[in-house]
Amino acid sequence: MLISACSSEDVSDRYVGYVEAEWVYVAAPQSGWLISPSVEEGSTLVSGEVLFQLDTDQQVGQLAEAVARTSQAAAQAKDIDSGARPAEINALLAQQQQAEARLVLAESERDRVAPLVAKGVLSNNRGDQVVAEFEASLAAVDAAKEAVNVAMLAGREQAQLGAAAAYESAQATQTVAQWRLEQRTVHTLIDARVEQVFQRQGEFVNAGSPVVALLPSNGLKVRFFMPQAKLPSLTVGQSIEVFSDGSSMPLTANISYISAVAEFTPPVIYSAEVRDKLVFMVEASLPSNTELNPGLPVDVSLQ
Repeated sequence: MLISACSSEDVSDRYVGYVEAEWVYVAAPQSGWLISPSVEEGSTLVSGEVLFQLDTDQQVGQLAEAVARTSQAAAQAKDIDSGARPAEINALLAQQQQAEARLVLAESERDRVAPLVAKGVLSNNRGDQVVAEFEASLAAVDAAKEAVNVAMLAGREQAQLGAAAAYESAQATQTVAQWRLEQRTVHTLIDARVEQVFQRQGEFVNAGSPVVALLPSNGLKVRFFMPQAKLPSLTVGQSIEVFSDGSSMPLTANISYISAVAEFTPPVIYSAEVRDKLVFMVEASLPSNTELNPGLPVDVSLQ
C-alpha cells in the first residue's frame, strides 16, 4: 500500500504531453527544373549549405544582356562627356586656318583698294565690295573658332543627365539579373535536419512550392494541457522537466506559450485523471539538438 501511494503521488505531480515540431518549409523562389540532387532525408545541415539548384540557362542569358547594356550606357555617357573625337576637332581647326587665311587676304585687299577709292581711281562700289569681303572673312574666322570650342565641350547638361540616368538604370537591371541568377541556388539559412523531400532532380518546380521540409535544431517543443486550477502557478519562461521513455535523465524545457483560451480535454488522452476537465494548452521550448521524435508522448513535471 505504501508503494502504491508513493507511486500515485509521483504520477499526480506530472502531466502528460507530447513532442511537437515547428517545421520549416523551403520553397523555390522561382520556377524551373531541379538540376542538382536534392539533399537526403535525415541528413543534418548547417547554415549556408546548398539545398537544391534550379536550371540557369535563361538567367545566364539575361545577365549577359544586362551586362552588355550597362557597357553600352557607360560608353554613351562617356562619349557625351568627352566632346568630339580628335579627328573631328582637327578638321574644324583646319577650317579655322582657312578662314584666317582668307581674312588676311581680304584685309590686304581692303587696305590696297581704300586709298585708290579715296583718290577717285576706283569706284565707290569697288571700295564697298572689298569692305564687305573683309567683314565676311572676319565673321567666318569667328564662326570657325566657335565651332572648335563647341566641339571640345561635353554634351549639353540635359543630355549628360539623361546619359547618367540611363547608365544607372542599366546597372540596376544588371543587379536584378545577378540576383535572379543567384536565387537559382537555394541555401539553408538555419542549422537543421532534413525531414522530408517533396521534389527531386528532374522535376519541374513552381515558384512558391515547397521542395524540402526542415526541422531546425531548436524546432522541438513540448505541448501539454494544464488544469485550470494549476494555471496561476505557471509563467512564461518557467523551467519544467520533461521525461520520456528510454531516457534515464529528464530534459529541461522553458515554457514559451500559455493559451489564454480554455478548452476541454483533447480527444487523444493519455491519463484518465485529467479526463473531462477544463484545461489550458501550454507549450515549452526544448533545448537545441534534442534527440526526441515529433509525436512522442512525454511526462511533464513543474519541478
